[in-house]
Amino acid sequence: MAKTSFTIPGLALALIATSAYAQSGPTFKFSGFGTLAGTRSSEKNADFTSTAVQYNGPGFTRSVDFGVDSRVGLQADVKFGDVFSAAFQVISDHRYDDTYTPYLNMAHLKIQATPSLSFRVGRMPFSAYLISDYRMVGYSMPWVRPPVEVYQFNPITSFDGADIGFRHNVGDVALFWQLGGGSSKVKTAGANSTAQFKGNGGALSLTVTSGSSTFRAYHTSLKSSYDNSGIDNSSDPFSPFNLLRAELVDVGYGPMPNPYYDPAMADKYQIKNKTITYTSLGYTYDPGGWFVTGELARNAGDEIMLPQATAGYLTAGVRFGAWTPYLTVAQRKNDTHISNPPPAIAFGLDGNTPRPYDVIANVLANTNQAQSSTAIGLRWDFHANMDLKLQCDWVKNATGSYGALVNTQPAFRLGESYNLVTLAFDFVF
Repeated sequence: MAKTSFTIPGLALALIATSAYAQSGPTFKFSGFGTLAGTRSSEKNADFTSTAVQYNGPGFTRSVDFGVDSRVGLQADVKFGDVFSAAFQVISDHRYDDTYTPYLNMAHLKIQATPSLSFRVGRMPFSAYLISDYRMVGYSMPWVRPPVEVYQFNPITSFDGADIGFRHNVGDVALFWQLGGGSSKVKTAGANSTAQFKGNGGALSLTVTSGSSTFRAYHTSLKSSYDNSGIDNSSDPFSPFNLLRAELVDVGYGPMPNPYYDPAMADKYQIKNKTITYTSLGYTYDPGGWFVTGELARNAGDEIMLPQATAGYLTAGVRFGAWTPYLTVAQRKNDTHISNPPPAIAFGLDGNTPRPYDVIANVLANTNQAQSSTAIGLRWDFHANMDLKLQCDWVKNATGSYGALVNTQPAFRLGESYNLVTLAFDFVF
């Protein structure tokens, strides 16, 4: 007998079809959004990227890049009476393989069991951020792009699973709790390779709204794996984790003892079924004529090759009719992951003492994204559901850091400063 399997989005589609039979007269709403943006970088020996998914950007590859912030999306919302509804969202933007292949970002069924209690199953937004539910819609945000110091922490934008939402009021304060779990899989642009991040776990969030204030807290814990042929699945015996697991190495004179041999360290730092946690706090105050918004975020977990980090930003803006100038300051700091290193091992006739953890230190150095930035911008809502934004960023990479830069060239220097200028057109319909 043939064997049939269903993905979570597929199960959601099946449930939606079933609910359509149970209720008559579904209603449909179609909408869309998009951003066309051009960005110029003063750093000509590397490319700027706004997410970990992107393959390249402005700088070395091209002087002005239209892919780093541009995207288009279509969404369909379906209602089956007062209880069942569904949402589908397809997005096209710059991907890990240097294409704009559309992908399914949302496909879920929602059951509004009571006015206070709801359930969702399928593919849903990864709600780790203050603006997670609409971070793809440029028109809904004050900036050209969310500050990369916080929003480049991980490449996940959606997860497959289920969640429960509970809404209640305490006086004039509205509280919304969400508890969910599931899995996520996303491909990223690795060094000379394609990498894939996979995570399974649960998350809890709380959104508090009172008057012009919105507060959001979020925490998730994921059992994660990171597959990157450039560092851990390569057939190259001298790739970092292969080297740490090899008792003998051949450097042209036949097999000889490997001074870097330390399989325990490889098991410790390689991301294979390791715990990664992410915690964020966000706040927005928007009485209408002006606004202030900010977030603090921390990623931590097991001691692995990806550095733990703490980041935050603060944005303030003032509205003068159709014009909104704004200012953003942001910073990301990395934490060391080299703790209790093993003793140095003497190796070679010249008396040098290479250390096994140098291999991991080298990998960590290539993942250092610590930086700070200041951005000023101006938004012009020149037409209904349309805006133009001009944003200038001054970015300073921390000592030894690549910041948000990829595709670095031999002349690139770590820890330097560079500038970005971006002009963006946003629309919704």
